[in-house]
Parts: sequence; structure tokens; C-alpha cells
Amino acid sequence: MNYTDAKEFLRIADMAYNAGDYRNSADITERIARCAAYDTALDESERADLTKEVMLMIGRFSDCPDEAVWEEACALSDMFRK
Repeated sequence: MNYTDAKEFLRIADMAYNAGDYRNSADITERIARCAAYDTALDESERADLTKEVMLMIGRFSDCPDEAVWEEACALSDMFRK
């Protein structure tokens, strides 16, 4: 996945969250988190931007009424611990 695709998927994840489709939003966020954490084709500025955006999206799940989805989304931040 390239940077432009990842940004578009983050927009879709945000729209899904706003529509109450928390599971879909979390699944998309996980996909982008893995891309930001592990995709070696991204340059450092792209990786930093995606990481920031993913962390913001993860933070949104603190208000998620589905506790299981909330826990899964929160666990995604572990990918970025060094």
C-alpha cells in the first residue's frame, strides 16, 4: 500500500467511525497501523505522518461504545513502541 492509499483509507476509517461502524473502522485502522509500522517502502516523513494519524484515530476509540473494539484499537498503539 502506498502513502496516498493509506491516507484515503484513514479518511474512510474516520467516516465509518462517524457512521457508527466501529468494527469496520477498527479493521481499517489496524491495516493502516501495520502499514505505518512495518512497510519499508514508506519514507520517514510518510511513516511519521501515518503514525500520527493512526494514533489520533486510535484515540477516537476511547469513546467507542463497543468495548471489544475499543480494546483491540488501543492495542494497536503497541506497534509503535520502541
